[in-house]
Amino acid sequence: MIELLVAISLATIITLLGVSLMRTGINSSVVNEEALVQSQAVRDARRLLEYAWSARQTNGFSGDQGQLEFISSQKALGTLPLRFACRPGEGGDYALWLYSASPTGRQGQPEEPPGEMLLGQLGECRFGFLQAPADAKQPAQWKEDWPAGQGPPALIRLDLASLRGALPPLILAADGP
Repeated sequence: MIELLVAISLATIITLLGVSLMRTGINSSVVNEEALVQSQAVRDARRLLEYAWSARQTNGFSGDQGQLEFISSQKALGTLPLRFACRPGEGGDYALWLYSASPTGRQGQPEEPPGEMLLGQLGECRFGFLQAPADAKQPAQWKEDWPAGQGPPALIRLDLASLRGALPPLILAADGP
């Protein structure tokens, strides 16, 4: 009788251990799949930004840590003012959006055009602009704002972080993609 109780107890412990391992494996699989989907979305957003930047015009550039605006000339689409913007999402996260026009709303006020969310659920999303020094002996400095009319900066940096950790920054050069 005691041997039967010991056997049943061992079988129960082994079954619970097996269920726990299966649950851990399934959760790990879900987390890996979510990371893979976000990684692909980051690559797609990177390619889109690089493509639009490679066809930019030299005038009409401005930006701050929350957005980057420039005019892009695409053969297929024509000339478009583009805005890549970091916007707060729900629950304290951020999202990277693309807007392709700035129509005027009622009473002449700018209206937020319909946009497309490129990346969501980001812990960080911000732009930086590298100002080349006037004197070659001085170091270049990263700025949070780049006013219109100055032309493009030497480099543009887009810092992104998923909710799980930092992602490599995207760097765009003024003289190339």
